[in-house]
Amino acid sequence: MGNKSILIVEDDEMNQQLVQVLLANEGYDLRSALSPEEALSVLADFKPGLILMDVQLPGKSGLDLTRELRAKPEMKGTSIIALTAYGRKDDEQNCLKAGCDGYIAKPIDSSTFPATVRSFIDNKPVPVENTRGDVRDLLREMRNNFIVESLTEVAELLSPEAQTDRPRLLHALHRWAGIAGTLGIHGVTDQARKTESLVESTEQVDVSAVRENLEELKRLILAGASVSSFDLALPPEIVKTLSGKRIGLAGFGRHEAQRIAQIMDRAQCFTLSIEAPPEGLSPAAVERFEIVILNMSSKDGSTCQSQTSPGLDKPILLVGSRECITDKAVSVATAPRDFLTTPWDEEELLVRCSKLLSKNPRLDAPPERDGPAQIVIADDDPTIAALLVAALRRTGAECHLARSGTEALALVRKVLPDVLILDVNMPGMDGFEVLTNLRADLQTARISVVLLTARQQEADVLKGFSCGASDYITKPFNPMELSARIARYLPRKKS
Repeated sequence: MGNKSILIVEDDEMNQQLVQVLLANEGYDLRSALSPEEALSVLADFKPGLILMDVQLPGKSGLDLTRELRAKPEMKGTSIIALTAYGRKDDEQNCLKAGCDGYIAKPIDSSTFPATVRSFIDNKPVPVENTRGDVRDLLREMRNNFIVESLTEVAELLSPEAQTDRPRLLHALHRWAGIAGTLGIHGVTDQARKTESLVESTEQVDVSAVRENLEELKRLILAGASVSSFDLALPPEIVKTLSGKRIGLAGFGRHEAQRIAQIMDRAQCFTLSIEAPPEGLSPAAVERFEIVILNMSSKDGSTCQSQTSPGLDKPILLVGSRECITDKAVSVATAPRDFLTTPWDEEELLVRCSKLLSKNPRLDAPPERDGPAQIVIADDDPTIAALLVAALRRTGAECHLARSGTEALALVRKVLPDVLILDVNMPGMDGFEVLTNLRADLQTARISVVLLTARQQEADVLKGFSCGASDYITKPFNPMELSARIARYLPRKKS
C-alpha cells in the first residue's frame, strides 16, 4: 500500500466522528478539518495520500477547494474522494470535472465504507452502488448517527463518576434496547436489555458487572457498523395478510402505478390499474378487488372520491397531499378508509393496506359529547408530549399528560378519554402492556388507542393491532396528519 494517511474534510462533527470510528482500526494516519480554511492549514504540514472531501462545506464548497488543491504541484499524488449526499449522474460528473478521483454517497454505508476507502488507497476503486432516495437511506443515516452517539455515551458511562448513576444508565440502556434492533443491530438490543435487567435487579449498581456488560455493548456497537446492508424482508404478518390479494389502482399515472405494483409484488399480491370514474366507484367496478388504492392528487381521483358512495363496502386507501385528504373523506362513518400522505415510502404503503385488510371490526362512530373531547397523551419524552398538545389544539380537545405506562393506565381509568395516544416504548410498563390492560377492562375496552411508534417499526405496529390498537402515528410526525388521524376518533358536539 502507498501513503496511508487520510485527511477528512467534513463540517458535520457527527459524520466526521463516524468516518474516524469506521477507519480507526485500519492502520491509517487520520487527520480532520471542519472547514476549507482549516483543511488548508492542516495541509501546510501534512501530505495525505487521500482526502475525503465533503461537497457541502461552509463558505467555499468542497469542489471549489478541490480545484484549488489540484492547482498545487505538491498535491499531484493525493487522491481526492468526494463525499456527496446526492449521487445523480450529473453530480458524479461535476465531482470528476472538479478534480475528484471518485465519490462516496451519503449516508455512508458503514458495512462497505472501509473497503471502499482501501480501494482508493490501493488505486483500485470499486464501483459505487447508487441507491438514492429509498428507505435504506433513512435507516442507514439513523444507524450511523446511533453508532456515533452510543459509542460516545458508552465511553462516558464507563468513566468512574458515571458508573453509579443508576437513572442515567437505565435511560441510555432503555433507549438502545428500543432502537438498535430497528437499525439492524440486534445484538445491541439483546445486550442492552440484559444490562438493563442487571441494573434494575439491585438497589445499588454492581459497578464491576455493569462495566463488563458495557464493554460488551461497545464491542457489539462497533461490530454493528460492519454488518451488511439492511435486510428489508417484510414481516410475515404483512405477507400473510396481503398474499394473493387483488388490488385496484385508480387515478395513478403509469410511473407511480408501476412503483406500487413493484412494491406489492414483494407481498405476493396482484395489482391492476383501473379508471377513476367521475361518477364515483361502484360495487360493479370494484367487486373483483379486495382493496382499492385511489390517487386523490389527480383530478380524476379527487372527483371520483367525492362522488363515491360512503356505503361502498370495500376498503379504500386514499393517497395524496394533506391538503386534498379531508377529515370527511376518511370519516369513520364511511366504509373502511385510510389515508397515505405524500411523499410516502413502501413500508407505510404495505402496513396501511395490511391494516385495512385485517379482520379487526371497524369501530362505531364516536358518540356525541356535551363538553370538549378528552385526549390522554402517554409519552415519557416531555418535548414530544408538548408537540402533541400543540398539534391537537385545532381539534378543540382537552389534553391530559402521562409520563409512564402505569401513570397512563391510571389516568385513562380516571378520565375515560375519547382517545389515548400511546407511546410504544416507555419505561416500566410499555405501551403494549397498557393497551392489553385497557382492552381487558370493560370500562376502557372501547376507548380508541392510537400508537405512537418510531419510523419503520412495522413489528410494533402489527403487534399493536393484534393487541387492539385503533391506528398508529410514526415519529417524527407531521402535526397536520396527526390532527387528521386523531379527529377521526373524536366525538361530535351535541347540537
